[in-house]
Amino acid sequence: MPLLQKTPGVLFLFTLGGALFGGLLGEALLFFSPTPLLKNAFLKSYQIGILPPVTLDLVLLTFTFGFTVKIHLLILLGILLGVYTYKQL
Repeated sequence: MPLLQKTPGVLFLFTLGGALFGGLLGEALLFFSPTPLLKNAFLKSYQIGILPPVTLDLVLLTFTFGFTVKIHLLILLGILLGVYTYKQL
């Protein structure tokens, strides 16, 4: 019996872990890269989301809704690595 079952939750965790790994790798590359060409090639990022956040003021309560997703090439490669690892289970 395998240690992990192939469920959508496990796929989500592997995908999220791959995205986090790609993001950490991107931050390390940003810090240690000596050439701007490498930074521009791998770390050109796009932000998707609600900017600025929407605020609903109800006098007694104030709600603020918003999110932003930052995507660059290394995050996408990390997601693909997570999905590949999931397929190898």
